Amino acid sequence: MIDLEGLKVLVVGLGASGEAAARAATGLGAGVTVVDSSASPLKAESAQEMKSLGVNVLLGVDIPEDMGLFDLVVASPGVPDRSGVLTEARARGRKVISELELGYRLLDGHTFLAVTGTNGKTTTTSLLGKMLTDAGVRAVTCGNIGDPVVGLYGRVSPDAVLVAEVSSFQLQNIEEFRPRVGVVLNVAPDHFDWHRDMNEYISAKARMVENMEGEDSLAYNLQDRACVDIAGKASCRLLGFGLTRQEGSAVWLDGNWMISGGALPGARVLDVSKLKVKGAHNVLNVMAAVAASLALGIDPAEAGASACRFEGLEHRLEYVDDIAGVSYFNDSKATNPHAALNAIRTFHEPLVVIMGGRNKGLEFTDLAREACALLEKGEMKGIVLVGESSPEIRAALEEQCGGFGTGQIVEACDLEDALNKAHVLAGGEGTVLYTPACASFDMFRDYAERGRAFKESVRRFKGSVCDAGRG
Repeated sequence: MIDLEGLKVLVVGLGASGEAAARAATGLGAGVTVVDSSASPLKAESAQEMKSLGVNVLLGVDIPEDMGLFDLVVASPGVPDRSGVLTEARARGRKVISELELGYRLLDGHTFLAVTGTNGKTTTTSLLGKMLTDAGVRAVTCGNIGDPVVGLYGRVSPDAVLVAEVSSFQLQNIEEFRPRVGVVLNVAPDHFDWHRDMNEYISAKARMVENMEGEDSLAYNLQDRACVDIAGKASCRLLGFGLTRQEGSAVWLDGNWMISGGALPGARVLDVSKLKVKGAHNVLNVMAAVAASLALGIDPAEAGASACRFEGLEHRLEYVDDIAGVSYFNDSKATNPHAALNAIRTFHEPLVVIMGGRNKGLEFTDLAREACALLEKGEMKGIVLVGESSPEIRAALEEQCGGFGTGQIVEACDLEDALNKAHVLAGGEGTVLYTPACASFDMFRDYAERGRAFKESVRRFKGSVCDAGRG
């Protein structure tokens, strides 16, 4: 537990995490100020609510003038660690912690499970929560999914197991955070608008294991070099998972069967052909959840049955509709090239891909190389680019394709236009996959709003196709 009585606390960022941190700190007797560089109408509305609780709010301010007066600075996940306000706080000797760290200390005594990685965090966190709940455990999913961790203070029963999706942003500023079970799914280039480089990104992810020890357990992807390196820094029980059995394996495949063993109870957990989620990457997500649940003592048969009932999440390879022989899938959660590649590799029928959004400082070379190979083999029928990053992705495609398939790469002005062009390229067969490979902020508030917009566009497009057919 952390004693905040009488302290002056600065919360940086007035989003969901910042609001929750400010509420908790105020309730514990701290004098709280929230600072946010934005002064948008939405922020102004939130500020009024905070002020009614006695919180001082500074909008449109980068660095408070009285920075040296604060005892503690709590950073929201969306605030880059090298931002001016956090840099100034450290220069003045102020302690900086993340909202995750504050929540962990306030919820002292609860069992924490933490899931991190570049892609698949939300799916794995949701599945793990379901596995525990199905087995009779009082589990609460939180962090980047659902409530911020600090927002659960005073709202969950003492026996609740907290299954937290945690990002590199949150892990960057922990001190004592220690999950009983940690999961690291994969590490691929992402968030270079937030982190300086890949080394800093990996180092932030690796902080999850620095306090783990003894009977704590870490489930890690044996097929991912960075995950293996992170596991090498851990002083706890290691549970490797991967599609093949190797040294360190605790969950692996034998034909269609997912097997547990090694440091876990030996069992035939489930037949992967029975899973409702698509793609090899989702098999790895299920493996991670199986390893974590078995580490907590869940029966392998119960875990396997729960996984096979799991239908996946909205905006993640989500089937939308069939229109005139073409299937449409919404994968708006693919906010980086690595996630888009995983989605593309899931489909084996003729494919048209819609991509684009706001780049996060990432390279599109590997994505372009594989897309060009699929175009050349005829397994991909076309690519439609939409959004701010269209010229950048097109340049990568043209470089990798070497002139091949130029006519199959088109640009669209919005989602409606993209759907029309994708449908033409599909030619009455196969799949149109919306997997942006970019953030949503050029046109949308977040990936969820973007995904809903895509699905609504599909519904309108279906109506226009049907009307044209009747005409």
